[in-house]
Amino acid sequence: MTTNKVSFLILEKSYVIRSGLLKILGDFPETGKVYELEDSRFLFKVLSREQVDVLIVNAKLTVDLTDVLHKIRNKFDNLKLIIFVGTRRSEDNFPGFDLKISVDEPKTDIIEKLQKLIQKIKPPEKENLSEELSEREKDVVRQIALGKTNKEIGEVLFISTHTVITHRKNITRKLGIKTVSGLTVYAILNNLIKIDDAAQPA
Repeated sequence: MTTNKVSFLILEKSYVIRSGLLKILGDFPETGKVYELEDSRFLFKVLSREQVDVLIVNAKLTVDLTDVLHKIRNKFDNLKLIIFVGTRRSEDNFPGFDLKISVDEPKTDIIEKLQKLIQKIKPPEKENLSEELSEREKDVVRQIALGKTNKEIGEVLFISTHTVITHRKNITRKLGIKTVSGLTVYAILNNLIKIDDAAQPA
C-alpha cells in the first residue's frame, strides 16, 4: 500500500541527538514512522522488517562504514542515506551517501536539506496543489510564526478571534500541520517570514 508519508530510521547512540532529530522530523507533515536504534546490531533486521525510506546514521557507530554502506546499497537500493557527523569530520566527504548533516549546522540549514530530500522521495501530489493557502491564510501563518496569539493576530489583521481560529483550522486541514513550530518551518521555507524574524521558543 502506498503512502504519502516518509519513514525514517535514526541510528544514533546519543539520546540528546536522537531527540533533536526527532523534534526536527516531527515538524514535517510528510514524516511518518520514525524508528530508533542505539547501535548497528539490529540495523539490517529492522531494515528488512520495516518500510524505511531514509536512514540517518552517525559516522562513529560503524567500525567499517564503507562495508556497511556497500551491504545496504546491495540489499536496499531505494533507501536514502544520511550521514550525521561531528565537528572534526564536518569537512569530510562521504561518497555513497545522499546527504550529510553536521552537529554544528544551524537548525534551519538541516531543515532545508531534509525538506529537499523528502520532496525527492515523495513529490507533492497533484490533487493537493489546489489546496493552496489563500492570501489571508498566509497572513495568519505569518503572524503565528512571529509568535502572535489568536487575539493579537486578530488585532493585527482587523478580524475577530473567532475568524482567526477558523483560518487556523483551514490551514491545518490544507497543510496537515498542527504545531506552531511546524507552521514556522512552513513559513520560513515558503518565504512568508525571514529566519531571523521567527519566534524563538521560551
